[in-house]
Amino acid sequence: SRAVGSQDSSAPVLPVVVACTAALMGDGCAADGTKGDGDREDDDDDVEDRWVDGLLRYRFRRGVMLLSDPRGALVRGTGSSLWAAGKVLAAYLAQRGPELCKGARCLELGAGTGAVGMTVAAAGARLVVLTDTDLQLPLLKRNQQENCPRGDIVQVFPLDWRRPEHRAALAPWTGTWSLIVGSDIGYDPDLFSPLLDTLESQWSWDTDVFFALADREEDSEPNAQDFADAASERGWRCDEVHQGRVEAHQSLTKVLRLTRECSLRAAAPQPATKAARVLVGSQ
Repeated sequence: SRAVGSQDSSAPVLPVVVACTAALMGDGCAADGTKGDGDREDDDDDVEDRWVDGLLRYRFRRGVMLLSDPRGALVRGTGSSLWAAGKVLAAYLAQRGPELCKGARCLELGAGTGAVGMTVAAAGARLVVLTDTDLQLPLLKRNQQENCPRGDIVQVFPLDWRRPEHRAALAPWTGTWSLIVGSDIGYDPDLFSPLLDTLESQWSWDTDVFFALADREEDSEPNAQDFADAASERGWRCDEVHQGRVEAHQSLTKVLRLTRECSLRAAAPQPATKAARVLVGSQ
């Protein structure tokens, strides 16, 4: 895989890129973790897009119904709808569902609508915790209720990366996550440090971390390399394992796998779960 932000620029790099296709975007995973074909079912009256309480309700993937808020009925801002990076990451995780998602304990950072985390849940996760700032929670909770009303598999918690006290609510699972994910969460350089603080507070050596970042070309906005550089300064290696573009006019999304530099292992928490899996981009 391509090392993004790696300190060693002389090392040979072999890129492993899996481009998103329209067919992959349509694929889904059923609630039992089996791969679905993503085809619409004629006898399913929930398939058609429709408005509910001012929210647009539609099937995002097989096993995942999504509510977005383009009219601002519950929330406003970046978390009111699903961004392209979320679609790319959800497609990547669904494709690797049996390997990454089945039986997982997953934390989604900056969840927005929760589409990525609920894709993991539909692929057979044991637990998915969706997090975002307080202002985004009304829509996030509606999506949780839409897909997992019992709250046994999918749960919602407030998590502002700048507020360490929010991490206390995650104490029962801290260090036990098998998967931490986030999409389009690198758009503000001022939040790089709080984001990495939050990641480091929850991560263990058994945690697989995947962030999908829009590789924006505007000079005024950070791209994937900017985030990778900031992460590298904190001892993280970022390997590009996947990339995709939903629409031709949109920025390319890069999926980065974050791993901790081995030199820091002695100071890291002891593993709380089984040994880490060998994935694309590992050394």
